[in-house]
Amino acid sequence: MNKLFTYLPLLLIGLASCMGSKDSTKKDIAIHWQQKANEANEQHESLATLTIKNIGGIDLNKKGWALYFNNKPCTQVNINAIGDEVIIKRINGDFFEITPSDKFQGLTKGDSLVLDLYTNSPVIKYSDQANGFYFIFDKEGKKEFYEPSVSYGLMTPEMAKMSDDDTYEIENEFIRYDKNKQLTKVALNTKSKIIPTPLKVSDGKGKVDLAQFTEIVADASTQKQAQLLKAYYKEAFNKDLKVVEKATGTATSIVLSNKKASFSNSDEAYTLNISKNGVQILGSSKGIVYGIQSLRALFPVKGESSIVTETRIQDAPRFGYRGFMIDVARNFQTKETILHLLDIMGFYKMNTLHFHITDDEGWRIELERFPELIEIGSSRKHPDSPYATIPSYGSGPKGTEGVSNGYYTTQDYIEILQYAQARNIEVIPEVDMPGHARIAINAMAYRAEKLKKEGKSNAEANEFLLNDPNDKSEYSSVQGFDDNTICPCQESSYNFMDALVLEFQKLYKKAGVPLQTIHFGGDEVAHGVWEKSPLCAEFMKENKLKDIEALKGYYAVRVANLAKKNNVKLQLWDDILHHAEGMSPNNLTLNAWDNSWGTGTEDFGYKRANEGYDVILTSVSSLYLDMAYTKEVDEPGFYWGDYNDTRNVFNYLPTHFFSIDHKLRTGGKVTVEELKDKEKLTKKGLSHIKGIQGAMWSETLKSSDRLEYMIYPKLIALAHRAWVPSVVKGNETGKVIEKNLDAKWNVFANTIGQRDMNRLASWGRNYRIPPVGLQVNKGEVEANIAYPGLTIRYASSEESLDENSPEYTHAVKLDKPMQFAAFDKYGNKSRVITVSPTTILPKKTL
Repeated sequence: MNKLFTYLPLLLIGLASCMGSKDSTKKDIAIHWQQKANEANEQHESLATLTIKNIGGIDLNKKGWALYFNNKPCTQVNINAIGDEVIIKRINGDFFEITPSDKFQGLTKGDSLVLDLYTNSPVIKYSDQANGFYFIFDKEGKKEFYEPSVSYGLMTPEMAKMSDDDTYEIENEFIRYDKNKQLTKVALNTKSKIIPTPLKVSDGKGKVDLAQFTEIVADASTQKQAQLLKAYYKEAFNKDLKVVEKATGTATSIVLSNKKASFSNSDEAYTLNISKNGVQILGSSKGIVYGIQSLRALFPVKGESSIVTETRIQDAPRFGYRGFMIDVARNFQTKETILHLLDIMGFYKMNTLHFHITDDEGWRIELERFPELIEIGSSRKHPDSPYATIPSYGSGPKGTEGVSNGYYTTQDYIEILQYAQARNIEVIPEVDMPGHARIAINAMAYRAEKLKKEGKSNAEANEFLLNDPNDKSEYSSVQGFDDNTICPCQESSYNFMDALVLEFQKLYKKAGVPLQTIHFGGDEVAHGVWEKSPLCAEFMKENKLKDIEALKGYYAVRVANLAKKNNVKLQLWDDILHHAEGMSPNNLTLNAWDNSWGTGTEDFGYKRANEGYDVILTSVSSLYLDMAYTKEVDEPGFYWGDYNDTRNVFNYLPTHFFSIDHKLRTGGKVTVEELKDKEKLTKKGLSHIKGIQGAMWSETLKSSDRLEYMIYPKLIALAHRAWVPSVVKGNETGKVIEKNLDAKWNVFANTIGQRDMNRLASWGRNYRIPPVGLQVNKGEVEANIAYPGLTIRYASSEESLDENSPEYTHAVKLDKPMQFAAFDKYGNKSRVITVSPTTILPKKTL
């Protein structure tokens, strides 16, 4: 289903005043943002106009006010091109301030001020545009906050083009039609009903009614699995199964047998037998859970019978690590949303949640020893102290609960851990350092100041200090922060990290779940850090470190030793090895993320594996689920790494990157021939590819609905690719692999359209139903869909288009404007596509 993602030609957001004496229902000032062009000048900057209009009865004075907003992340505004009536400056990150200059003459009712804002990055989507606008007025020394009305102008489809050289297709209904026409609807059998596709399925001839069961047979070693199955069965059939230690002798038992599967070395392997004599699930404790999930996959979705074919399934995963990283630091997701996510991950047999819970813009975990981290980092607001967490991503002057503001209490996190463990999911907490650590730095500085005021000694107050107060280094991180990197030249930084590990160990122990792995980030350390730190100058001299790169290497080794001392595995982003060549691979796993096609970094992950490092492939080109599905202006998400739809995730070849051609994000492709000199995996390297992981960064997420829209159904393709055997056989390349992928995709797309979208709907989850494809031919419209099994409906533009509208079965006469959409069985629909007799059709290309 699609919620909240239809952009109107003029989007008007009414924002209530959060402070001050102004009438919150009356708006005296209107802000209008109109994106104009990309490559608007010789500096290749994009241009937008920001109009400030006085629509009320109160003048906007010559001085005494400031306008704040968040620009597109990871960008800079040209401060010299805005005109002479105002002054613009970046405060930090994506947070900007506009104040009047001496030449500003004020605005009376009806007057407008139009400002040209040039940004050093293309803006091709509605989700790219600036947001979070608010004023502060100085009223006799008292600050008064005021949120104006805000509107956004229309972006035309052509504005999705980044530059004159950008030839990547801007998807529309006609392009979609050509893509979709390769698909055919197929009848699903036992094997194709289950995602990920099982290793081996042997169907019998008899039939079994899955609704007939009355009991689960489980001994003491399988009681937790029995309770999980009982809950799933109740959900599907509204029927409580008894859990017994011995079968009653009937054919209505589901037997759980804790016995390692003989056909595989994996402790996650299982056998599922469904016959007229009942159901048996055999495997280790982990394997039984996956057998339960496969049985659950055969439970009927809406409109299906509960009767299935007798079958025997033997199944085991390709990779031992099948992960998903969710960033809840930039924007928060509630405990309930995380539990929903874990259940779906468990259903699709994923086994690792990489929990990115800290960053420059948010700290989301309560730790008993450091209450300051939550006090400073769990909410964003207009800065009222040097330690405040500033507005980011449109959060406004006081933030929004459950989006910019929020954290997990100790009890919340314990519940998440226990819920995950029941589904075979390890939760790896990530505390990102040494960069991305602005909140930790500020919180520990705040702590030190507070303890000193309480009379504590400098040694005690500074025990966990993370910055050198005399550091004058100048730098800007990828996200635009100039104060987000901890100092590696003081023991207090390592005291803090050591204490963090102990705090997490205590928390996991309370949950009854072992802390196996901790992630300490290591990515995107900005150029220029520590160069003007007196502490570091002295430290480098004492430790014979020749330059900053050597200091970064020293830090990496210290962190590795710290993890080893505390008996936890260490995980890091592979950036860390750019600065720590020769770092021991022992007790270390790397997330290899930077493989953007055409950038020269495509083989970095393989190089690390060949060197002997354990690697989790987390490739931005295919596995970053925050990348937009398509290039359309109203399709939300980022695109700096690639455009990434579900088919792109499905086509991911973890151990054969260079066996097929790949699209480039600005058009064209890089071919197998052009990639021939890239480093391939050796036999040794292959043994160090431990798995794959998707990633969902949260800058553009303002709700759980948006999160789910971005990750479903892409996450399903990710889970499938992590579990099933390699698509590539022997030395196959190019067209042979692509033909095989096409055939497998056709079945996968049918399963998604016929079953899994309806299942997600039954669980109350949001997901993206792709818009229909259309073709206009001789005055008639033909329609198709990317997932066979969904229903296409249509109506005239004057009528309501809903689940009661006519079902599309054949070409429709186009004698007036018509609208089309795809629907699941629950009435959820895709974005509506309108076509009229005057629609200009794309030119045919040869």
